[in-house]
Amino acid sequence: MNKLLLSGILAALLLVSGGIGAYFYFGDVSTTENAGTFVDDRPFIYVEVPPVVTNFDVKGKMRYLQITVSLQTRDAPTSDTFKANLPLIQSELLTLMQISQFDEITSTSGKTGFIKRIESNVRQLFKTGEDPIELERAMLTGFVIQ
Repeated sequence: MNKLLLSGILAALLLVSGGIGAYFYFGDVSTTENAGTFVDDRPFIYVEVPPVVTNFDVKGKMRYLQITVSLQTRDAPTSDTFKANLPLIQSELLTLMQISQFDEITSTSGKTGFIKRIESNVRQLFKTGEDPIELERAMLTGFVIQ
């Protein structure tokens, strides 16, 4: 019985010391994971899309909506691509506005969804280019209802 107890204690010590040794050998996992995190410190570039205006028939009354959108990127070639294709982007915004419901676009939650659709559609417009675009986000910088 003493031999069995001694064998158990020896096995437990080996397991514990092996675990401690592995911890120090492989290091702290959390510092290893954070060391590989990339922080993009390039400055933001904003491309202002000229205002887009559309009209809505709301309960028999004509309503106008004008939006201005800015596209945020950190990539100069993407910025140049946006600037060179502003009419295409404006056309896409106009189409998005026209297929949306007035009440949807003018609500707070609707605006959030509308911005997400803008981002998605702009990415879709330029996904077939030679270089992928780097769109950080789209922002509504002007919103006028009349």
